[in-house]
Amino acid sequence: MSRFATAEQPKTPPRIVAAEPWLAIVVGVVWWAAMYPGLFGEDSLITLTEARDGPVTAWFTAWWVILIDLITMGTRAIPLLTLAGVVVLAWSTEQWAAATFPAGPARAWAVVFICATPLVGALGIQVRHDAWMTAGLLLCVAVLVRTGGRLDRFRAADYGQLALAMLLIPTRHNGLVTLILAAIGGLWVFGHSRMRYLAVLTTVALGVLGVTQAATRSAGLPHSVDPAQAVEWLMADVSCLLTQDGVVPTADEWATLETIASRTDWPQPRACNFVSPLFIAPTFRIAQVEPNIGRLIRTWLTLGLRYPVRMTLVHLRRVSLFLPPFIVGLQDQAYTPFIHSTILPNDFGLTWAFPSAANLARQPARAWNALRLVLANSAVWLVLIALAAWKLRGLRHQLLPTVVMAAALNMGLVATAPISEGRYGLFILICGQVTLVYWWLESRQARGVSRG
Repeated sequence: MSRFATAEQPKTPPRIVAAEPWLAIVVGVVWWAAMYPGLFGEDSLITLTEARDGPVTAWFTAWWVILIDLITMGTRAIPLLTLAGVVVLAWSTEQWAAATFPAGPARAWAVVFICATPLVGALGIQVRHDAWMTAGLLLCVAVLVRTGGRLDRFRAADYGQLALAMLLIPTRHNGLVTLILAAIGGLWVFGHSRMRYLAVLTTVALGVLGVTQAATRSAGLPHSVDPAQAVEWLMADVSCLLTQDGVVPTADEWATLETIASRTDWPQPRACNFVSPLFIAPTFRIAQVEPNIGRLIRTWLTLGLRYPVRMTLVHLRRVSLFLPPFIVGLQDQAYTPFIHSTILPNDFGLTWAFPSAANLARQPARAWNALRLVLANSAVWLVLIALAAWKLRGLRHQLLPTVVMAAALNMGLVATAPISEGRYGLFILICGQVTLVYWWLESRQARGVSRG
């Protein structure tokens, strides 16, 4: 029972409660209709071009590009993809909330409100894999909460949602790593039920691995992750570190670095807070990254051992949006994207069908961007979810799988995210903000009952 169990529930559920699953989807469709055919930034256009013209690369995962090609019928029906994205994200959000919180107006309003915000509405109608992986993680956690990992509690819908999660999670590279970290964390957190949770998460992870490998092979690629992308974060650390006075690599370290780019191109001030320009530097040789990955890692380690405080601060400042505020200073908002709210020039014929409605819908997205130091900070919302699990004892069991999955996702982002970008932690942001709204509404209802 929740600590709010004393709040009397009406005998006849309000209409909002009965309509909760549909309203979540409806508000997502309203976003799609207002900004039809969707929102398209640089990443969106790159993946659409790969799906239309090829070749398929591993930079955004081969499976994501193949999925785009399948849903859009070779990019001939791109609006179907943005519609599917927002519907799947809104529905998965509702499924997670329905498994985690007791039915009632507080849960229904919390779900509808968050689905009506740009967090779900605007991010769902973009051609970006963040929303799709997030939907898979939400479904995975929902099944874990409903069943406790016990097979005798599984229904056909639970098997179906896990199967869908296996198709959604591999749209991003860090989905598999998040599942593995969550499984390891669950061994410590879930007590006597740890093996049941481990079995479910391992099964999903194996499914994700299978989809990833099948798509990679189908695309004719040797790796599921581009080698340069695998060490992008590491090279950004080095590029930022080399901008500081007094940092002097050894001859061996320079010998390694100069196989990738010249000495003059390695120091990149912008790498300290956004995508490193090293990748577009005149002397950058991407073909040399794969054969020298081992040497690059050793160079990063030796520089880190020689300048431990500087390297640590460089790394943490680059991923500060995944850390509690003020630990390493405020994130530089000038280079911190969150919610794209336009359609960039393109050769797909993508323009807003209803410019007035789209420009009106842009305003909430711009407000969320202005408040992104809080609204996009995954550490803030992870702490809130953990606090709710501690304070709301009746919901602790239901919230623990979310805490574990969120912590696993955030750990991976702190370790290897190439930049601080809020959408990387979308799962945490959605869960945290639904939890906050539910907590606040349920508290108000409980206080109202006690006064009565």
